[in-house]
Amino acid sequence: MGYYRLLLAVMVLFSHCGLKLPGYNQGVTAVVSFLIISGYVITKLISAKFPFKNDIKSFYLDRSLRLFPQFIFYMIVTTCLYIFCDGTTKVDATQLIVNATMLPLNFFTVYFNDYIIVPQSWSLGLEIQFYILIPLILLSKRKVLSASISFALFIPAYIGLINTDYFGYRMITGTLFIFLLGSMMASNEVKSLAFFYSISTIMLLFSLNNKSLSHDFNKEVLSGITIGVPVVWMLFKANLRSFLDRLAGDLSYGVYLNHLMFFYLYNKMGFNVISVGGTLLILGSSLIMSYASLRLIEQPFYRLRHKKIRKDTDLNKTF
Repeated sequence: MGYYRLLLAVMVLFSHCGLKLPGYNQGVTAVVSFLIISGYVITKLISAKFPFKNDIKSFYLDRSLRLFPQFIFYMIVTTCLYIFCDGTTKVDATQLIVNATMLPLNFFTVYFNDYIIVPQSWSLGLEIQFYILIPLILLSKRKVLSASISFALFIPAYIGLINTDYFGYRMITGTLFIFLLGSMMASNEVKSLAFFYSISTIMLLFSLNNKSLSHDFNKEVLSGITIGVPVVWMLFKANLRSFLDRLAGDLSYGVYLNHLMFFYLYNKMGFNVISVGGTLLILGSSLIMSYASLRLIEQPFYRLRHKKIRKDTDLNKTF
């Protein structure tokens, strides 16, 4: 799974550097696969380590120690780049504090996108909202109901009654069911998974063949489900593990967080970043920086959360 996660991060990087198929943004499809993986891993994690109501606070702390350290680091580095590379760019203390909370970032991408310091971190707001909801959904045993409500809220975005990009991709209302597809996979709820997967695939076919349904990111989100569900299922079933696979997975978070920082830096230095050469330069820099932040920031917090919150298992090393 580690190689796949790194591949997804690189797909996002390529999309931001302009390397994508005509009329198709593979970065969106990659993000959808990340949501499915998250639903699977977090469900397994809660079942194994945080199964009771009294464990919810520990689960939230565990997830915070996973998401925030590298995010805060790259947010600070990106802020410094803005200040030193562009004297006209201002980042005030309030903006730093609000961004550091992570929770509202996907709302800002809808209503005030320029407020986000690390642009692609909008998806972390979506992720942390899922983390808040998933223990409650699992404890209440309302997974299928929650997925159904979310899917029902996705449909108006799919047909264009409301903004498809915002409410079919970036907001938890229309994407919760995607996370829960991974959760159904983890719990072996085959019938429910097959139902939502089949409907999503049918909707994809309609969006590909009907221009009135070809709204922004419809085909990317739905193809992300159609491709992501079987791929994630097979990779978890294959259970292939190695040092390099684990390292690739560990690097993926840093690559996802830091690549636009290098895009901005090299663009300011005069490089043609919208090119194959520029993309490879950004990718190489991103991987090197990701390894450094993994060793210096991620791994100390990894040891802390596993020592203080839960015992080390192979599942823990996946996400």
